[in-house]
Amino acid sequence: MGQPPERRLLWILIGLALLTRLVWVLWVHPPGEYLYSDMRLYAERATALADGGIPAPTRTLAWQAYGTHMLLAAPLRLFGTQAPMTSGALLWGLMGALAVPLTYLLACRVLTERWQARTAGIAALVWFPNLSTTGFFLSETPFLCAQMLSLYWLVVCFQEGKRAWPAGMASAVAFMLRPQAAVFYVLVLLVWLVNVRRLKHVKWHHIAGVALPLVLAFGFSLWRFHYHTGYWGGIAENANMNLTAGRCHNINTQAYRTERERATAEKKDDQTNGRRVTLPGFRTLKNWVPEWSPLALRPALGGDSIRFVGYIGDPFVHRDIRAQCYAATGLLEQVRYSFVNMMLQWFIAGQWPETSKGHKHTLVIAEIYRYFFNTVVLLPSLVGIGLALRGIRRDPSLAVLAMCLVGAMIIAAIFFGDPRLRTPYDPVSIILALYAVAVALPAWRAWRARRSGKTPA
Repeated sequence: MGQPPERRLLWILIGLALLTRLVWVLWVHPPGEYLYSDMRLYAERATALADGGIPAPTRTLAWQAYGTHMLLAAPLRLFGTQAPMTSGALLWGLMGALAVPLTYLLACRVLTERWQARTAGIAALVWFPNLSTTGFFLSETPFLCAQMLSLYWLVVCFQEGKRAWPAGMASAVAFMLRPQAAVFYVLVLLVWLVNVRRLKHVKWHHIAGVALPLVLAFGFSLWRFHYHTGYWGGIAENANMNLTAGRCHNINTQAYRTERERATAEKKDDQTNGRRVTLPGFRTLKNWVPEWSPLALRPALGGDSIRFVGYIGDPFVHRDIRAQCYAATGLLEQVRYSFVNMMLQWFIAGQWPETSKGHKHTLVIAEIYRYFFNTVVLLPSLVGIGLALRGIRRDPSLAVLAMCLVGAMIIAAIFFGDPRLRTPYDPVSIILALYAVAVALPAWRAWRARRSGKTPA
């Protein structure tokens, strides 16, 4: 059961988290002033939903997961959609702030030493990558908040047999924000199945309380996808393109209306036209990693771009392209692709949107934190995952946290990784890193004592 939280520290964390996040989104970096790329799409869809209500079937609305723009539409509906969208900025700031005390409370639940929980809470407060993303209308901030709520209540459910329904509702929100979170919830079910005889206080109605909101969210997601696309079999069509990129290692995906347009672009090797999506991480691989390296970018079809005629998210077109990539690479190269994809969430690429134009000052801070994570947090957190999974029967709640990171690594290996996609998981990595350090310290002290001759070997 860990330890009781220190009430004074908890209130300090709440106060400072609110102060820093609200100052950031209202004065330093208002997200309504940075509407481009994904942020622009989320804001446009949220504004249209707030002003016009449920839209007519439109395939473009099935391109991305819908949770972010629906969540942003709520305050815009209540307080107006006029620039600079202050109500949405306030919501993003509040969600970013809530993640800080949740990290501390979660650490209190699973860690036994007071210094560990204090360190986790303070680290969450000063963790710049998660502060930075509150200044953009992206999925990272609401997903961070929903995931920490989900984790906290799941741990409470595993430890005490309580809060199953809140855990289920928070998990459903996290799923609607990022459908790939479904992998984690399958792994949570596996943790419960391993411990079903030991967790006698977790009854079937608790499992139903967690599962039912997730099943309803999944069903609604499938229906909404069919409503906008006319076919069943997905939640967001950008998953088709992302999977192709992860299995073919092309930097650009370019879709054209006619064969003539595609042929002209192919002849000139024009990588800027058509309906285009670019993966900055793969471009960084090409520019900075030598060809002999195991992390080198080696596109399956030979070029930087994959070009075709049709809709950019068409599942049938992408299925055929991936078949060509599988045939061209073979199993071993696909395994290497998965390794490279997973490495991208820790190494090589910088954190977008900090890497975009106009963020050179904050990019320096983001890069410091990225290198700090890679040199100080990463290895202990991986050790913590191993220790938590080894003790899955002794402490299932720690195993739940480990499965959160395992799920993120599985998704990165299949598709591709990115520091921006990883940062909502950083509080969990910090907690598991502290757990690993706490396990290692007594062993190190005992080893030093044996070497000094103070205790018998």
